[in-house]
Amino acid sequence: MTRQAAFSYQPALDGVRALAVMAVVLFHAEVPGFDGGYLGVSVFFTLSGFLITSLLVAETDRSGGIDIGGFYVRRAKRLLPASLVCLALVVLVGATTTVFDEVTELRVQVIGSLLHVANWVFLAGDGSYQELFAQSTGTVSPLEHYWSLAIEEQFYWVWPVVFALIVRWCRNRRAQTIAVGVLTVATAISAPIIAGMWGADAAYWATPARVSEILIGALLAMVISGRTVSRRWGAAGPLGLVVLALGVAVFPASGGLAYQGALPLVAVVSAAMILGLQTLAPLRRTLSSRPLVWLGGLSYGIYLFHWPIFVVVDADRLGFGGPALFVVRIGLTLLVAETSARLIERPIRAWKPTARPTLIGSATATVGVALLAIVVLPVSTSGYWGVDEAVAESVALEPLTTPASALVAPSTATPTTTTGNATTTTGKATTTTSEAGTAATRAAEEPLPALLRPVRIIVSGDSTAEATGTGLIQWALGAPALAQVEVYAAPGCGFVRGGELLIGDWRPVEPLCERWAYELLVDEVALAQPDVVMLMTTTWDALDRRWPDTESTDALNPTDPAYQARLMTDFGAISDALLGAGAGRVVWVQHAAPNPGWNNNDTGQGNPARHDALHTVMDGLAANNPKIDVIDLASWLEQEGIDVDPDARPDGVHWDPAYATAIAEDFLGEELVRSAVELTAPPSAAT
Repeated sequence: MTRQAAFSYQPALDGVRALAVMAVVLFHAEVPGFDGGYLGVSVFFTLSGFLITSLLVAETDRSGGIDIGGFYVRRAKRLLPASLVCLALVVLVGATTTVFDEVTELRVQVIGSLLHVANWVFLAGDGSYQELFAQSTGTVSPLEHYWSLAIEEQFYWVWPVVFALIVRWCRNRRAQTIAVGVLTVATAISAPIIAGMWGADAAYWATPARVSEILIGALLAMVISGRTVSRRWGAAGPLGLVVLALGVAVFPASGGLAYQGALPLVAVVSAAMILGLQTLAPLRRTLSSRPLVWLGGLSYGIYLFHWPIFVVVDADRLGFGGPALFVVRIGLTLLVAETSARLIERPIRAWKPTARPTLIGSATATVGVALLAIVVLPVSTSGYWGVDEAVAESVALEPLTTPASALVAPSTATPTTTTGNATTTTGKATTTTSEAGTAATRAAEEPLPALLRPVRIIVSGDSTAEATGTGLIQWALGAPALAQVEVYAAPGCGFVRGGELLIGDWRPVEPLCERWAYELLVDEVALAQPDVVMLMTTTWDALDRRWPDTESTDALNPTDPAYQARLMTDFGAISDALLGAGAGRVVWVQHAAPNPGWNNNDTGQGNPARHDALHTVMDGLAANNPKIDVIDLASWLEQEGIDVDPDARPDGVHWDPAYATAIAEDFLGEELVRSAVELTAPPSAAT
């Protein structure tokens, strides 16, 4: 390499931006052949590191130092205006429409995006559960893509200071390059370590796991700064592009090397491609073509606005999908990106204020959008099915003042009357019976006895149990003498222990799930001494699973005998643990199979045969233990036609709160009370 002039604009790098953003957009559009299109983000990282560091090197050579304040002003003018407009529009749409009602933490995500920590917000929000939920129900956040912008912005905040220190401590370019190289290698090594210690989500979202991709670009800038790249490096450009294209085509959408800390290797390939573009090679001329340069110039706006547009403009709202939907989405994205560039981004970049008004204006606008989000967006809930905390607290289990066995009054001459839609024990609930002789059968046989105190109920299970528990809380609110209800759920967790779940790729079951059920829930029951613990499991114990510690690593599901054996063992273990901790009875509720097909996606969780197998295991437990009951909610829902009603389950999985309340009032609440009554001695003995 020989010395070259100061770093200048390279149209071909806009062409790289164009290809990278096209890969990301096609990935988000689920176009076949682009399952690994998220690698475009890695290309952006490496290109950003190269460009920013090239400019810092040029400034250092020119003036002997770095104007850090000026750097922040330039970054603020380049990135904040369009980003703030995008966030403000999302807030307004969320406040004035129902489009984002199913996004459970939109307010938190807006604040995280404004503060440039969106990746940490998503990582802290049980990302793997959110991922499957999005896959199975179509419910996604319009701000999911801000995680990558956050990582870049965190780098921009720190890198000029770090680089200035390196320049001060290392007096020549060779020493400076070595220092950047050491830092790059250290962060690259940390990526697989983070993946091994904290899992796939951390490997993909955590800043320390991804920053090496930016630093690899920075290292390239240091290596070639002030030099002319030899023409023999020109082959690195097309070779790198081909390797990246293969990665985009063959990397899986979920799982694989990208989630195991291997993305620094992708950054090395991106750096090789950028290196090749420093020569006068054919690829450089191709990527410098006007269409690609135009598209690359819009890449930031395209990336910002495409995902909210994709979320809002979907097949359900337009009434059509396929290529036509794709064309509409892309057309709107380009229109909005071009409008943003012309009316917002370019005019502000051309504005030449001093640092102080720029930074004050940026801070003021950021605070303004944050306050708007706080005022007009609802507080985060566990889902659209969430219940008000004050309501939940009002019906929570109170400390027992009488022995747990003192539940039924000495005389049953005056039966208890329920409230709500089920007016008496001869209401709608009594018309439904179960062929298996479950608690539903008892509803038709005898009225409820008078109770000395409310029945104490703990509802536990996954997010479906949580949604069902929302209705039971509302039912208990209207019948305070009949029941007290607490929901102790863990979204994303079932009751089968260990192994790996097939969610696009094999992913280990979260360790918290086993601890939640077999330790935390058991401890809660020991403290509360409920009359009934209601258990419900749907998706998480119905997915394909494997246990690597067994002889066979084939995928199993609940219809397989080996899986059924584990179901019987683990369902029995949690039942015994809860009874041993002081629960009066354990009630397994047989839920209707999810129907995510309403959203044109299925991970196997909607297969009725799998849920029938779960229900068979529950029936077996009840047949062998008189303190275990089964409530056949699925049959009742089918009889009522609720199981196939999209209004009842907007996402095909979780109950709308109004329907959950009706289910509790018309059927489920009273059935849980009947189960509790069965644990007591006859009235004559209760005295």
